Amino acid sequence: KQMDKHVWIDEETEIFVGFIEDLVSEGRIADAGQFKPGSFEKLAAKMNDRFPCGGFQISHCKNKVKRLKEKYQFAANMAACSNFGWDDVK
Repeated sequence: KQMDKHVWIDEETEIFVGFIEDLVSEGRIADAGQFKPGSFEKLAAKMNDRFPCGGFQISHCKNKVKRLKEKYQFAANMAACSNFGWDDVK
């Protein structure tokens, strides 16, 4: 079975992260850092309200959160390395 995929554009990702921040401030994150039941349904509904032609599904939102966590962990690991610094020129 082929999965229904969604190719995210930058604007969708930015809005999505804002919606995640809203859920966190509403207390929709459990102690283990996982979303409480119904959170992904709420995210998909908010995304479909904001982007009516997006066709966002719960699976799209779960996958996006997973990918964002992976990217964050990669950046956090890199920043934790000794001698890591930011060079505005390069």
